[in-house]
Amino acid sequence: MNSHDITVAGYLAIASSGAALELLSHRSQSRIPSFGQVLGRLMRTRSGRIGVVAGWAWLGMHFFAR
Repeated sequence: MNSHDITVAGYLAIASSGAALELLSHRSQSRIPSFGQVLGRLMRTRSGRIGVVAGWAWLGMHFFAR
């Protein structure tokens, strides 16, 4: 197992944890906010909007640029 496999496994673990949290957030009387609610809260402030744009830029540079 090389470092690339470990990195991919780490990203898959993060993605699956996010998907599990999203599913748990849609249960009745759940205290976990959905991804949309979290993004809505982040987008209320200027620093939050800058952080979201920076996150999307980072994601695009790492996954879509070749």
